Amino acid sequence: MESPSASFDSVATEGITEEHSRLLLETLVACTPVGLAVVDLDQRFVEVNDALAELNGIPRAAHLGRKVQEIVPEMWSTLRPQYQHILDGGEARTFEIKGTTSKAVGVERHFLASYYPVRTASGVLLGTGVVVAEVTEQRKAHDALQVSEQRYRSLVEAMAQPVWTTNSRGEVVEPAPRWLAFTGQTHEEHLGLGWLQAIHPEDRKRVVRGWVEALRTRKSYQGEFRLRFHAGGYRNVVGRAVPVFGDTGDIGEWVSTAEDITERKQAEALVETERARLRSVLMSAPAGVAIVTGKEQVFSLVNPLFRRASQGVDLTGTSLRVLRNDAGRDYSALLERAYTSGQPQTQKEVPVAFDHAGDGVVSTRLFDITYQPLRDVNGQVDSVLSFAIDVTERVAAREKLQDWATSLKNQQQWLEAVLDRTPVALLLMEPRTGRALFANQAARDMAGGEFPEGLRVERYKGTYLFTDEAGRELRSEEVPGVRAARGEPVHAAPIVWHTPTGRYSLLVEAAPLPAQHGHPAAVLLVHQDVSELRETQAQLQHAVSLRDEFLAVASHELKTPLTPLQLKLQSLVRDARAASSLESLRERVVRTAESAAGQIRKMTTLINDLLEVTQLTGPSAPLQLEDVDLASVVHTVVEGFRPQAMKAGCELVVEALPGVVGHWDRHRLEQVTTSLVSNALKYGAGHPVTLRVEAEFGKARLTVKDEGIGIAPGSLKSIFEKFTRAVSTRHYGGLGLGLFITRQIVEAHHGRLWAESEPGHGATFIVELPTARSTN
Repeated sequence: MESPSASFDSVATEGITEEHSRLLLETLVACTPVGLAVVDLDQRFVEVNDALAELNGIPRAAHLGRKVQEIVPEMWSTLRPQYQHILDGGEARTFEIKGTTSKAVGVERHFLASYYPVRTASGVLLGTGVVVAEVTEQRKAHDALQVSEQRYRSLVEAMAQPVWTTNSRGEVVEPAPRWLAFTGQTHEEHLGLGWLQAIHPEDRKRVVRGWVEALRTRKSYQGEFRLRFHAGGYRNVVGRAVPVFGDTGDIGEWVSTAEDITERKQAEALVETERARLRSVLMSAPAGVAIVTGKEQVFSLVNPLFRRASQGVDLTGTSLRVLRNDAGRDYSALLERAYTSGQPQTQKEVPVAFDHAGDGVVSTRLFDITYQPLRDVNGQVDSVLSFAIDVTERVAAREKLQDWATSLKNQQQWLEAVLDRTPVALLLMEPRTGRALFANQAARDMAGGEFPEGLRVERYKGTYLFTDEAGRELRSEEVPGVRAARGEPVHAAPIVWHTPTGRYSLLVEAAPLPAQHGHPAAVLLVHQDVSELRETQAQLQHAVSLRDEFLAVASHELKTPLTPLQLKLQSLVRDARAASSLESLRERVVRTAESAAGQIRKMTTLINDLLEVTQLTGPSAPLQLEDVDLASVVHTVVEGFRPQAMKAGCELVVEALPGVVGHWDRHRLEQVTTSLVSNALKYGAGHPVTLRVEAEFGKARLTVKDEGIGIAPGSLKSIFEKFTRAVSTRHYGGLGLGLFITRQIVEAHHGRLWAESEPGHGATFIVELPTARSTN
């Protein structure tokens, strides 16, 4: 492939015509298996054979006249120095190049190329001759061989286990560094068959017999033995020896290794110990345990409890497929699911009937069963562990707890129902925070519906309004609920709570409740509503005040007729002693008696009013009912008041036609009319008084109207109460019982009495009575 030069020598070609010479050259170029080309001084292809065109992946004709760098642009940077070397007068050279061509774009290929000068006979340089052969496969094989040798060398050097070689007779000829480092033998000690001395004496004969047999049979050797260790003692190893055959079929050498399995054997021993311990645990576990292996579901382990649940049959080595009962089919299906899916399966509270106590009595027990897949060293499921735990007592306990919980819930509901119906407002609140946990119906009604949820003591002031009895708003630390939430004792604490439903006077009690029955600790607040008690107390105080006032007025009113009566009697005594004649004494006695009779009548009226109050507010005497014409009653009473009306300067106007008849007590109606006319004359002196009787819508109406001082609006209802007046007793006498007695009589007739008035414009009193007979 190399040529120092080429020339066209006419002597060398003597006897061959030019035509034949060219034909011969073209034939040689075309048929040679390597790439050939001639390139001129401008690196343009002058001649190219098919082999080079094939290597470049471009047709032969496409090469001619084109530059090298156009044909192989990727390799031009490598080729250019070679062409330049020839142009500079250099000699031929051969070297290996690599790169890509159009034949396989992007694929790196290797070529062996020769470049030599092409000259004329006179030595003039015409161009460059090129010879190219592809050596890609050879290079790959060469590189692979080098890599393989390097890998083998690195593997041997990297192996921690001893590696050594022997000749065909098993003798160490070359030193084995790994062996020496492991065993601690010297170079001289391990040569020949000395390496056998490093084997434990108890194992040496067995190893020698196996080694001799391998030499005889020309087969690989493998055996386990103890090998001396440089740090002392022996290590467990697995020795292997492989024969290396030559081209003639003879054994050239043996390559041997010793794999240290000491840790593995210790681990295996530990695993075996743990396996035995696990088996012991499984066999004595208080649960039914079985291990079922393979798709055929063969029992490989069955513990005593599982055996008892299987009617005492030892299923070890038996396929579950042979069991045909329903329980066996369900059990097999779940095992199959765990085996194929690789996921644990579970069953809850499965009933199993068997002799649980071993006394011959069959009872049904409940089991929770777990089916756990077991995997081999490759991670594949090869068995399933079924683990059945007896939960009979637990289920019974759970059911009992559920019964207790139901009972407690019922009791709680019962208690809440009782508390809801308790008329006393009750609250349960969270300690420290003061959040309401429970409020009974009385408390909710008092609050106006519901208590705000989650309201802490810090927000009480903005939500609730608490005052004392005088109306002063309480500070936060004074509120009983806040004090109780903070753990302070609260006993009969007075407070006024203002809510949308009203104003409540309360006495607050608080008591802590410890946590129990799953309920947290709480604070019980009892709100005793004493609003009515406070109101009654105020009414009693008012009644006492009225009583005191009444006693003072009654005393004054009773003394009023007695004083002039006493004076008249004293004057009569003096006149009797000083009378000059019987006739003048008689006249004096008559005048005094008439005056005394008037005072006695006045006192009698006062006493009768008191008796009427007692009679009407106590067990009253029955009404004497009869058919009464109301107009007749009015006319009778008015006629009796004519002298008094004339004295008061009042005209009595009666607008009453007969025919307004009802079933009434005539005497009591005369009392009613008398009381109203008397009031009209007293408070309307100097003005006419009008009495009207009329009937409408089945009711009789008596109206007594005066044009006197009138009644303040705030007193229109209170004037009908006992001992109550709308005016001062200093200017108007009386006990304040007349209108009270009148109202009682009207209401006894199932009627109604009210007043209409404006101060300074007189007053109108209206009596309405039913005209139909009452069924009562």
